[in-house]
Amino acid sequence: MKRLILSVLLVSLLSACASQKVQNLYEGQDKQAALIKSSPTVLFKYIDNDEVSTGFIGQQTTYRVQAGERTLMVEYSDLFEISNDEHEKVVSRPAKITFLAEAGKTYQVVNPKQVTLGAAQSFAEKPEFNVINVANKQTVEATVELSRPRTFMTQLRSAVAPVYEFESDQVQTAAPVSAPMANQSVMESLQSLWKSASDADRDAFLQWVNQK
Repeated sequence: MKRLILSVLLVSLLSACASQKVQNLYEGQDKQAALIKSSPTVLFKYIDNDEVSTGFIGQQTTYRVQAGERTLMVEYSDLFEISNDEHEKVVSRPAKITFLAEAGKTYQVVNPKQVTLGAAQSFAEKPEFNVINVANKQTVEATVELSRPRTFMTQLRSAVAPVYEFESDQVQTAAPVSAPMANQSVMESLQSLWKSASDADRDAFLQWVNQK
């Protein structure tokens, strides 16, 4: 009986530890720091340019950051039971959230709860996120930008996992096509595109070629 009680207590303790996690991204004083919490179905990928520990579905992670304008990259993710032996995971496209984190305050990124698998799948196509002040439960002004699949090679049927980008990141304008390139052969044009393509684009292109 004692072993059973101890086992139950141990499982409860481990569950409590798993549901709460703190990641320190700022080593400065508390008076210049703010806290940002995830939610059970909101997974953080980046804070500013720093990749963070994502955690897992059902876990709430707290990130200690420097006060000021912070930019988060998050995604909605949830798990639904199809049967006793089958579950389906739903993951949204990434979203970029920018807001002003004031020193000494705690914030949380939340999303509307999705009850059914169908609702979650629809929600994942165009997820909605809000930032709230934990102390007063008030919504904080924030800019939310949804990502989009990259237009080059991500529309191929063989592209298994699309590569996403944000419109706000496109700061460079495309250079005009020079006359020599306009007169290039198809092979020369492909070679030029290959040299300027990213690794992800090259991988997607090779996957497409292998399917032919």
